[in-house]
Amino acid sequence: MSDYECIMLAGIPNAPSVYAPSKNPDLAKQRQRQVMDKMIENGFLTEDEKNKILEQQKE
Repeated sequence: MSDYECIMLAGIPNAPSVYAPSKNPDLAKQRQRQVMDKMIENGFLTEDEKNKILEQQKE
């Protein structure tokens, strides 16, 4: 499982029926970015790492 997928899954438990990528892909991506921004804010991720993770989406 990629970092991209892991962070996507981390945002789902907040509201599974709303953030499920299979039902609301755009909203799931928005939530994923919120999770990454919080990780940056709390020192668990850098902006460069965020950009690399977002690149995984294109693979």
